[in-house]
Amino acid sequence: MTVLSGEAGKTVIVFEDGASDQELSSIIEATLRHASQAYRVIVATSEQAVGECLASCEPVLFIIDADRSPALRFERLVVAVRAASATRSLPVLATVSASNLAALQEAFRLPLVDFILKPLSPDELWGRIRVCLHHAAILGDLERQNEELARKSMTDSLTGLLNTACIVQRCDQEISRAKRYDQPVSFLLVDVDGFRTVNETHGHPVGNEVLRSLAQLVRVNVRGADTVGRYGGEEFLLILPQTARVGAVILAERLRKAIEVSAFTVGSVMVKVTVSIGVATFPDKGVIGRETMFLAVDRAVYRAKTLGRNLVAWLDDAPAEADAVAAGADGGGPAGREEKADD
Repeated sequence: MTVLSGEAGKTVIVFEDGASDQELSSIIEATLRHASQAYRVIVATSEQAVGECLASCEPVLFIIDADRSPALRFERLVVAVRAASATRSLPVLATVSASNLAALQEAFRLPLVDFILKPLSPDELWGRIRVCLHHAAILGDLERQNEELARKSMTDSLTGLLNTACIVQRCDQEISRAKRYDQPVSFLLVDVDGFRTVNETHGHPVGNEVLRSLAQLVRVNVRGADTVGRYGGEEFLLILPQTARVGAVILAERLRKAIEVSAFTVGSVMVKVTVSIGVATFPDKGVIGRETMFLAVDRAVYRAKTLGRNLVAWLDDAPAEADAVAAGADGGGPAGREEKADD
């Protein structure tokens, strides 16, 4: 692998398979210099060297002498070059003799693959390079726009968390994974206590800011493997993979306390809120899928509200470890058995 002069951020890889004279790379470098373009040219003389180049830099263009590569090998090389996400839209420019053009027609139909006939003219070569880079830039913009649209379709616009449809879909996925690998998965439903009063007292703009700040507080108090989404107006749903009920109760209690001691400032207004958190685990008594999980976690929140709010609750038949957490909680704290409620 040979590195010629130029800027590291504008790298062109030239593949000259087994070439010792590096004629093509010399022409490319001279053409770029003639066009006053400060590209860095890296010469690779083997497929292994190409892989090393791709691992060490992010090229903007891949140029290959197609006369040195049979059609099938050329296609394989293009696919390999684009295997990584960083280079999936890397434009490829092939130099080819007229006598080999017919054999490579199918390969040239690959996306973002262009060719230029030999002998090479510096002006025509630079023009073709510009076209390749322009097409790649357009495709890159479209991909970024599509990724942004996909992100927005999954994201709650107020809090930046996953939206309801997406978090419900994740529940299905995690329950399926738990079944497949015979592992538990727990769910927390976090409901803000008396949030209507916040809106009525301070107005909806303040209430929205409180929800936004609360969402961030929830996010920083969970593990990287956990998933958080907005489930309703003032409800958040957390998915805790590979977590049994006792671990879910501990995390829920830590989250409840963190919210209880926090104050949310919006302009000149300071708002304090508490939350009631319901816990449900799959698999568990009566929890055999997504619908029964939602029923269980909703009933657990209902119970926490009934017992006075600012609590972590779950349904009956809780394991002894969770009862121990309840016994040791300060203020609020977990509660483990379902009771009849009237609001």
